[in-house]
Amino acid sequence: MRPMQDRGLLLSAVFGLWAAATTTALALETDQYQPMYIEADAAELDEKQLTSLYIGNVEVTQGSMQIQADEVLVHHKPDRRAEKIIAIGQPVHYRQQLDDDPEEVTGRALRMEYEADREELTLIDEALLVQGEDRFASDRIVYNRITERVTAGSSAQGRERVKIRIEPESEAQPEPTSDQ
Repeated sequence: MRPMQDRGLLLSAVFGLWAAATTTALALETDQYQPMYIEADAAELDEKQLTSLYIGNVEVTQGSMQIQADEVLVHHKPDRRAEKIIAIGQPVHYRQQLDDDPEEVTGRALRMEYEADREELTLIDEALLVQGEDRFASDRIVYNRITERVTAGSSAQGRERVKIRIEPESEAQPEPTSDQ
């Protein structure tokens, strides 16, 4: 068994790799270079199963990205990069600032799954994804961060109807002419 200091360094490295895997093309480009901070009531690492588990009031912050959950499970590749991340909470909260956009993307669900290779975030049960005034709500929402595509409801293998609110962009009012 390794000393606790080695475990702490390994956990830090694991989350650093997870952070690099979760950075979206839409997110602030500088987020992936920021240090990651993790707080949890407990942490477990299973090197044989290639998993790490963070339990109790889990808070993950890296740059503008924030995740709050009751529990976070990370499945790792043999090189310790994140392969799949599962966050569970009542609810899980996600937020991240976008490049060239004053609005954040926020989401919440009872369960969130992130597939690193596909850069796909799936929000499951009581799911809500919000950007500015636009919002998607359903029991299942899939957000592909490479293609910037959102699917919800039955097209995302959900059971509930999708509720969407899309706000029109405000147009500048024409300036009055001297003829008026």
